[in-house]
Amino acid sequence: MDSLVAYLVAAMVGWVPVHAQPQESPDEVMDRYESIARDAATVALDPDESPIFDGPDGRAKTALLMLSVASFESGYRKRVDDGRGRGDNGRSFCLMQIRVGTGETSEGWTGPDLVQDRTRCFRAALHILRRSFGVCRSLPFDDRLSAYASGSCSLGTEASRRRVHRARAWGATHEPPRIGPTDS
Repeated sequence: MDSLVAYLVAAMVGWVPVHAQPQESPDEVMDRYESIARDAATVALDPDESPIFDGPDGRAKTALLMLSVASFESGYRKRVDDGRGRGDNGRSFCLMQIRVGTGETSEGWTGPDLVQDRTRCFRAALHILRRSFGVCRSLPFDDRLSAYASGSCSLGTEASRRRVHRARAWGATHEPPRIGPTDS
């Protein structure tokens, strides 16, 4: 898993540089980015979770997509990561900005639950990402996160394209590490 975490951290730093997090020292940012990447990788490598992508590097691509989405949704900001910052007038929680409001996710987690355990945030997001890919399957591949971005396949295509393209562009120029059977 360490090679995947390093790969993901490199992408994160490329998308949201360390100096873009002025509330923390560079060492604090790197430690937090590594922890974020490890949590995303833990969920993507979970054998009980279906990856978004097929193939031998499907789980690495899935983790990369989740972190691409997080880069747009939260910019990995500490205030969002620790729950002090929320979007959608306080209804969206965690790095993936999952809209919960005062209710719960389909897994039964509240917004504070998502902030308290980042793997819950990524797990709930993965489920929503997969649903978005499923309900928007008739759209071009890069538009299939429209439902995640806007709640509708007919809206949010630009947001979907940016999120999918960022992950695909990184993957096209940076080969993901090989993940063996003991890693997943």
